[in-house]
Amino acid sequence: MDQNSPSEVKPNGIRANGSENGIKTPFLIGVAGGTASGKSTVCKRIMEQLGQADMDHTQRQVVSISQDSFYRELTPAEMLRADKGLFNFDHPDAFNEELMLTTLQDILQGKKVEINEYDYRSNALHPEKKLTIYPADVVLFEGILVFYFPAIRELFHMKLFVDTDSDTRLARRVPRDINERGRDLEQVLNAYMVFVKPAFEEFCSPTKKFADVIIPRGADNTVAIDLIVQHIREFLNNRTRQDHSPHLASGGTSALNLPRGREAHCYSPQ
Repeated sequence: MDQNSPSEVKPNGIRANGSENGIKTPFLIGVAGGTASGKSTVCKRIMEQLGQADMDHTQRQVVSISQDSFYRELTPAEMLRADKGLFNFDHPDAFNEELMLTTLQDILQGKKVEINEYDYRSNALHPEKKLTIYPADVVLFEGILVFYFPAIRELFHMKLFVDTDSDTRLARRVPRDINERGRDLEQVLNAYMVFVKPAFEEFCSPTKKFADVIIPRGADNTVAIDLIVQHIREFLNNRTRQDHSPHLASGGTSALNLPRGREAHCYSPQ
């Protein structure tokens, strides 16, 4: 059996495209990449092509979750630094690793979970805004450090890395942080040079080696997204057939038929 097959038993004891104690478990896809690389846009394009984007969230077969919802609560001193743009949100210590792990484990066990929405203007989780994640067939989990934490990395059945050059990422981040997150230009550029760029090189970029598929240029790489969508469709179709024919053995195609330790660079014509 291919080591990276969706029917593989993961270290958490859960079998993708199968069940644990009779519970249907989702196919968990990690989507990593640097800041403003296009991770959330890639997830959005996948959702759109699968006809899931406008579907009622209680009925979706495919859902997307952001790692940003797992930033930890800051101390008063850290909050003051964050308000001045002097806190490193790209460092692993900025995240609540334990909550991230337990939430993903609950999702893999078919449980309904509630996740706080993150408020970028206040640098805090919004206490009254929660995103309810209902049991789904496929879950996309995107963020800059989703492959950094070993226990979390081992939960994924497929790992994608969105690889976009640093100039493009900076050009996207500046207007986004100014227009959507209430930052000023000096604050954005200072944070990028002092925190974002060094953290990418130290913590994010090295995790590219764990990816099954590397997607250059992000959502602009339509060939890569088409391949990934095709794979997800095959998974969903296989699951539908198994639901109607429970006597069939659990199975499925591997993550683009890649053995563990190899990667696919998906390119599209310019």
